[in-house]
Amino acid sequence: MILMIGTMVVKIVSMIFKIPISNMLGGTGYSYFTNAYEIFNLISTIATAGFPVAVSKMVSENCVAGRYRDNRRIFRISRLFFLITGFICMVVMILGAGTFANMIPNPGAKFSIICLAPAVLTCCLMSAYRGYYQGMQNMYPTSISQIIEAVTKMIFGLGLSWAVLHFTGEEYAQYGTVLGVSYPSQAQAQAAIAQLASGAAVLGVSFSTAAGLLYLMIRWRKKGDGVSDSLVVDSPAPESSSRLLKSIVMIGIPVCMGSLAVSFSGVIDLMTVTGRLADVMQTAPQTLLDCYGGNIPQAEIINESVHNYLYGAYSGKAGVIGNLIPALTTGLAVSALPAVAESYARGSRLRTQRSIQMVLRITTMICIPAGLGISALALPVCQLFFGYNSEVAIGAPLLEVLGIASIFIALTGTINSLLQAVGKVTLPVKLMVIGSIIKLTMNYVLVGIPELNIQAVPYSTLVCYLVITILSLRALRSSIGELGLFSIFAKPLLAGALCAAVARLVQNLLMTVTASRFAVLVSVACGAVVYLLALFLLKAIKKEDIMMLPKGEKMAKILEKYSLLG
Repeated sequence: MILMIGTMVVKIVSMIFKIPISNMLGGTGYSYFTNAYEIFNLISTIATAGFPVAVSKMVSENCVAGRYRDNRRIFRISRLFFLITGFICMVVMILGAGTFANMIPNPGAKFSIICLAPAVLTCCLMSAYRGYYQGMQNMYPTSISQIIEAVTKMIFGLGLSWAVLHFTGEEYAQYGTVLGVSYPSQAQAQAAIAQLASGAAVLGVSFSTAAGLLYLMIRWRKKGDGVSDSLVVDSPAPESSSRLLKSIVMIGIPVCMGSLAVSFSGVIDLMTVTGRLADVMQTAPQTLLDCYGGNIPQAEIINESVHNYLYGAYSGKAGVIGNLIPALTTGLAVSALPAVAESYARGSRLRTQRSIQMVLRITTMICIPAGLGISALALPVCQLFFGYNSEVAIGAPLLEVLGIASIFIALTGTINSLLQAVGKVTLPVKLMVIGSIIKLTMNYVLVGIPELNIQAVPYSTLVCYLVITILSLRALRSSIGELGLFSIFAKPLLAGALCAAVARLVQNLLMTVTASRFAVLVSVACGAVVYLLALFLLKAIKKEDIMMLPKGEKMAKILEKYSLLG
């Protein structure tokens, strides 16, 4: 709950950052921003995703055994290990920026990739602290550092980007140059300015990760890990550093590969979509342009950057909103691993089953109504955040499908953590390979069809993660036993369908009396009320779910009085 609340705050702040950045940079400019982020996510996931989980799992299991000396040594080893890997990855990202940008292909993203490279190093170092604290089941440091990171990113990202746009725009208006360089046309000058502004925005991200790291370092120096010196002194002698490092690597590498399952969709899109769209613009440009009427600006056609514009509209509008749903359940995935690993290490099968059921139940109760609701209200939700423009007209229909797909993306992240907690650390890798083949094949074939183009991308994402979710659930059930999956999924699905239907109905009624884009908030509120009532009437919420909340015992007694708990 602590991580979820922290994540919600972070996402609200991030939306305040990403929405104006998207509008400031435009479709092509935001494609530079997004492409740099995708490269960063790929490299940082390889560098950090698996090893903090390995640290968290080992620390949690050592706490059960009272091996606190091992934990202290694990922290020292992991911090040095992350420093080295982070530095190597930062150098790779800087030196390979041009190559990465050309592979996409989007050469204009090179400057943004370079500006974002330092964030890999600071993220790696943060992961050592976060993984350790999460293994101790102390989620406050992670949440607070994430909030500090988000606020700093918003301030510096928006500030630097605005400054670049303002001063370069004034320079071009007065002298016809951008940083002293002349351009033959205004469209080319605007493209150069967009590259600089995108680089400034991601430079703010690099500053923000440094701020989050600084907080964690200060907290560690002042408070440590909360374990008393007497417990450390009385604990058994620690294992050798080489043995502990080997354990971190052996657990971390397969977990890292499994963690890529949540982010690999964006990487595959990055490597295939713009290239295939560029191919279509070479072979059947008019067919593609006819799909969008006049929603593609003439300047993009002249600059031959339609493929980047479409990708920017998809990632900057549909992607930004669709990614909110998996982000809401990330906290559950992170906190579930040490908690379930602890009960599994104790050999408590029943407790492990109940923990897994609770995590799955809460995940479905969050992601199903959110995904269905966003799908039902795709256009008004996009208009709420971005107003109405050409990019929204392109992105909103894509969000209708991506909203459904986001449900399975969220489930994949959570189930992967549960599989890793019960020792199935390599299985998510195998499932990721299956999903990658499906996604890659569908992207290459369908995006290359002029009539489908980028509209095929959310469908490939949906099919990919649906298959992974089904296979993951089968594997989890075979490992732990019956989990009551029908009850876990059926009740939130029914309640979520009612929620989406009511929200859509209310929105249709409101559209007849008002043109305000804020009317969708009323529709969302009505859908949320119906969803909550449906959950209680269906008895989808268990007593243990309520007990986790502040003053949960009192709430549980009231709900039990009216027989509203399952």
